[in-house]
Parts: sequence; structure tokens; C-alpha cells
Amino acid sequence: MTDEGFCDWIAVKGEMILKTGKGDEYRTLKGSETLIIDAGGGTVLPGFIDSHFHVVQTAMNLQSVQMKDAGSWEGIGRKIRETEMEHPGKPIMGVRLEKERLKENRFPDRKVLDRFSENVPVWINCLDYQISMLNTYGLLYYKIPFRMEGVETDSNGVATGIFRGKANAMLRTNVLNRCSDDTRHKSVEQLMPRILRYGITTINAMEGGYMYSDRDAEFIHEYSGDFPVDITLFYQSMDMNKINAMGLNRVGGSMYLDGTMGARTAALTFEYADRPGEMGNLTIGQNELNEFLVSCYQRHCQTALYTIGDRAIGQALRAHEYAIEKTGISGLRHRLEHVELATKDQIRKAAELGIIFSMNPTYEKYWGAPGEMYQKRLGARYGTTNQYRMILDEGVMLCAGSDSDICEIDPMIGISAAVNHPVARHRITLQEALRMYTINGAYAIGEEDRKGSLKEGHLADIIIMNCDLETLPAEKLEDAKVKCTIKSGGVVYNELL
Repeated sequence: MTDEGFCDWIAVKGEMILKTGKGDEYRTLKGSETLIIDAGGGTVLPGFIDSHFHVVQTAMNLQSVQMKDAGSWEGIGRKIRETEMEHPGKPIMGVRLEKERLKENRFPDRKVLDRFSENVPVWINCLDYQISMLNTYGLLYYKIPFRMEGVETDSNGVATGIFRGKANAMLRTNVLNRCSDDTRHKSVEQLMPRILRYGITTINAMEGGYMYSDRDAEFIHEYSGDFPVDITLFYQSMDMNKINAMGLNRVGGSMYLDGTMGARTAALTFEYADRPGEMGNLTIGQNELNEFLVSCYQRHCQTALYTIGDRAIGQALRAHEYAIEKTGISGLRHRLEHVELATKDQIRKAAELGIIFSMNPTYEKYWGAPGEMYQKRLGARYGTTNQYRMILDEGVMLCAGSDSDICEIDPMIGISAAVNHPVARHRITLQEALRMYTINGAYAIGEEDRKGSLKEGHLADIIIMNCDLETLPAEKLEDAKVKCTIKSGGVVYNELL
């Protein structure tokens, strides 16, 4: 992942890369106890860096009821009944529900959920976290004020059990706050083997703040050293005194300036094609954002702002311009997360300001094909999402993550999605896609001098693929698998030996 090209072998000593080279020179480095691993013709890469990952959320959701394949309200009901039989008396948490995958094409309200369980609280969250559903027991159990913004009501003013916006955010926080640190720790421990199996050795953890639990961020800050991958915390808070007290030099992640395209809350400069009159929402005023960024710049604190729609991206860029003008400070490697609908002018402005785009290519696999969600929401503007080719050509640094658990963890899915973008003009090369998940990811957290490339003196975070990615047809990239993961010189996942 450097400009030095390819090598035939790599030697590791302790936690570090000792040397790389070509031919059989490695034999002179071999000792009596040296472990030799033959890659068998498979590509060897730096460990993958996932630049946007909700660690505690992913771990907890793995312990929850998976609703993505429910198919219908009755399918949801079967899962609820089975879970209640297995864990009688325990609250039921369902996750990853997609309305478009339901036969009814509608989320179930409390009356529907009551048909399946009236004896325990049932909470179901949709795939992108933006909408929640409760049964009647859950309405009383989680104690959300019925007059709060985002609580859906029927014609009689009675809560239907469907929550959006601020009400959904409070509900999610209430649910997550009930988890103990012991539960968090056990859940994250169980997640780690899956992460290592996909060759990920460094994670940017987006934790705490609006719609999450601050305790998640505090937990990662306190216990990240217990786990076998490096975890870089992005605390989703605007409380800079707390950030400073924790000794953090970065803030944000999913620090929402807008919402999602799926929920039609991403802030656009135009109307949604399938909901005329709606343009999404900004969650913070321009002046407040300006002053927040000035504070971050003055403290030399890197920021990561959540922006999906072009209106939110424009707001973020204006705030960065304001902060640079006020402070004269630059070079802090500030980031915008997701950045799905950046215009050409915005991309050029980001390059001028030195803003990094942290993006999620797997979105195009989920929602980018003709007839899928992007086209439904954008209509004639379909084809303007995630324009990777233009972003790179205009000189913006581009890193990538999974946005787990909204999307699958496997980086090869994202790499394939970037190379095989549904809109051909937005596609990038395999090498460019790999850099998004390696050296660019290291740069985006200021660690390119020790991670992200196979270079002497760098940390020995190394993965071995099961094939030669350079000769693999582009349409087969998603099928490539990691056979061996080495973290800091130690073999932590291995199908080769």
C-alpha cells in the first residue's frame, strides 16, 4: 500500500515488520525457531482498518433477535414467541428490521406486537436505527413521554408504539443504558473472533451521544485494551470539557447533522422524489455548529461529523471554513462521515479545506442498484451517490468503514462495492479501494507512520487472502476470504497452519 510496489516476502520480529524484499533473501533471516507461513499464492495485505464501526451496538445487537429476514408481521411474531419461550420473562430486543422486506410494507405498531406478546416489553429497531417499535408493555416499561416529538399517535391521540426522531433517540438511549458493563464486555468479547476473521486489526469506534449511550463510549475508553484489535474511540459528544477530561484528541463519528435517506431525514437541497414536499432535516443550527468547530480547532481536536445529504454537507463545510478563518488552524485531519450526496463543488471545497471523507461503500450494494432505495428517493437524481471516482480525482482523502452493524462487517464487501459501483463512472480501481481500508484509514487517525502499509518499522498487522486479488475478476472480489490474520506480530486467526 505504498508507492514502492510489491514484494515477495515479509519478515516479522516481535511486534514489528523487520524487513520486506524479493527473491530468497529472507533465508538469511531465518533462525531455528522462525515460523514460516507460505501464503500459497494469496495476496498479503496490511490489516484492514474499519473507519466507521459501532462496536458496542454491534456486539449487543448480535445478542438480540435478528429481524432482517422476518419477511412479514407473522414472521416477526414467530421470532418474538420463540424468544419468549427461550427466555421467559426477559425483555425482547429485535434489530435490523427493514420495512421494504416486509410483505405488509409497513412497520408493526403496538397492537400488532401485542398479538405476539403482552407479557414482556418488546422493542424492535429498524436497520438504520432511525425508527423503533414497542408493544403496549414496552410503552410503559421504557417510559417515553407520549407528548414528545417523534411519538406517533392515532386519531384519538393515543401512542401507536412507533417512534421516530427525538423520541426514538431517547428510547434507544433508555434501552442501551440498561445494559451493564459486564454485558457489554462479554458481548464485545464474542464479537472479536468475527472481526479478526475478516482481517480487521484496527477499528474506529463510534460510541455514545445522541441515539446511543454515553456509557458505551466510556466503556470503550476504559476497556479497549482488553480486546485483540486496536480500537480508536470517537466519542459522539459536544461536551468538550468531558472530551478533554478523558484525554481524547478527537470527537464525533455519528454526530448527526442530518438523518438517513431510508427514513427521508437526510437533509437535501431538493425534495425527495417519492415524498414531494419533504427535504429532510438539519439537527443543529449553523451558528451553533460554527462555534462548536471553533472550540474543536482551538483545542486541536479532530472532528468527525455525520453528513449524508448535500444540505448537511454544505453546512459542515461552511462551519469548517468559519473555524479556519477564526483560528487560522489547519491540518487537523477533520472528517465527514458517510457523505453520500456530495456535489462536485462540495468535493472541491473539501479538498481545499483538507477534509477527509470517511465513507461506506457497502451502501451501494444494499441500496444503489437500479430500483433500490437510492433511486426511489432521488428519482431523476439517481446516480449522484457515493461518487468515489470524482472524489479521488479531485484530491480528497478517502477512507472507508462498514458502519456495522447497519452493514456487514466484511471489508471485502465494501471493496467489491467500490470497484463494482452500480454507476460505472463512480467506480475505482482495486488498489484504490484497498487503500481506503489500509493506508488511508491509518492516515485518517494519524497513524500512517506505523499502520496501513507493509513497511519496515511498522506494526506487524498483516492479513493473508485465500487468492490473488490482482487476478480475481472484479465481480468475484466479494467472495475473497481472509485465511490468516496477524496482529502486532501474533497470529490471531489462521486457516493456513
